Amino acid sequence: MEIKELRRMTLPKLRDFAKAETELQGVGGMHKEDLIKAIAKAKGIAYDESHKDVNAIHSVKHDIRELKKQKAGLLTSSRDPKKLKTVQRKIRRLKRLTRHLAHEAKTAQAAAPAPTPPAAG
Repeated sequence: MEIKELRRMTLPKLRDFAKAETELQGVGGMHKEDLIKAIAKAKGIAYDESHKDVNAIHSVKHDIRELKKQKAGLLTSSRDPKKLKTVQRKIRRLKRLTRHLAHEAKTAQAAAPAPTPPAAG
């Protein structure tokens, strides 16, 4: 099993996996990335820290959703073009930031040396 496979799993499946396959305690209260890190340590899987900063991307996307709600409110009520343009500019800037964060993570992951499989003897 690899880190990629663990990240693809949902949190309930990760918890079930951790309970069945490892001796970890307190998996019910762990966040997904902490649980993945603990499983990787217990299973002896190399854990790479150079992945997407999920929390940063989620918070930026949350801000985008809030700005879109604000934009919808402006369109229905006041139709103030100056405020509308400002909100649209902020949305565009935040979308660019999410793409930048994802690209940064992808290049960092590609630059990291690939783990070598253990030699069969």
